[in-house]
Amino acid sequence: MFARLLLLLARLRTWLQVRLGLWRGQWRRRQVSVPSARLFPGPLASAAWSYGLYCPAGLRDDSPAPLVVLLHGCRQRALGFAVASGFTHAAGAQRFRLLCPQQRRRANLWRCWNWFTPAAQRGAGELDVVRAMLDDVTSNAGVAVSAVGVVGLSAGGALAALLAFHAADRVAAVVVVATPPLLGRLNMQDPRDVMKRGLAVPPVLALSGQAARAPLMVVQGRADTVVAPICGEQLVEQACRASERSGATLQASAPQFEPGAQVTDHRVGETLALRVVWIEALGHAWSGAQGGHPYVEQEGDRLTERALQFLRDTHVLG
Repeated sequence: MFARLLLLLARLRTWLQVRLGLWRGQWRRRQVSVPSARLFPGPLASAAWSYGLYCPAGLRDDSPAPLVVLLHGCRQRALGFAVASGFTHAAGAQRFRLLCPQQRRRANLWRCWNWFTPAAQRGAGELDVVRAMLDDVTSNAGVAVSAVGVVGLSAGGALAALLAFHAADRVAAVVVVATPPLLGRLNMQDPRDVMKRGLAVPPVLALSGQAARAPLMVVQGRADTVVAPICGEQLVEQACRASERSGATLQASAPQFEPGAQVTDHRVGETLALRVVWIEALGHAWSGAQGGHPYVEQEGDRLTERALQFLRDTHVLG
């Protein structure tokens, strides 16, 4: 009973912090219309997606600053996830804008991003929603492509991974946590089965000719029972093969062992192209954060700091 009360208080704190940010005007709420991304086409189907843009206090619209896109997971809300994970605090401290797309219930009952659709797997679908939001933000603020990073959890991570492979011209670096591999344009597997058991075919077959990709950090918990660890292995294999197809030679560093974690960097010359992080005790959650939101935990590895460090190491953040 006491633990449940603490959880309710934590969620109330997150809710109040979101409302306080709205009241202070640090959140900008806007919509984009993307008819081609509708999962169920029809004259009555809505084609509008909402997003929140968190702007640190004192940052003028015409002031150049990096932009981080934060893609929430299933059963999460964009602004609540941003606060609970600590990204709004980091945006204020490190002076970057934070773009938080919100999935619609009409598009997915559990607010999951529809990463598994054939359209998304070929680089369209709800990837076009994120592109439209980037267009909307960059039309009103000075943001260079070299200063756009994407971070995603679970279904949001899957959409972020697709952006790394299909939108390298729009994003400079991508961080994914608890993420299934690419399914390919002709996927015949149930995506839920892929999440539990991985691809039943060699991962390279799902690349569908993809070569260029943005620098990528893959974070996978070995205790994840929703997205099996084999999914992380297969996504890493796809990232390596895509680099090889582009003619790049990846050089893996010696694994760095930290308390409860293993980190391996892959570089092309001096450029960081891939970072792989295995965390022993991590389940299906964003850990080491404020908490007070579904799938965000206070205990464990500090994932927000890991994500921000990767964005600094790839020069998205200063």
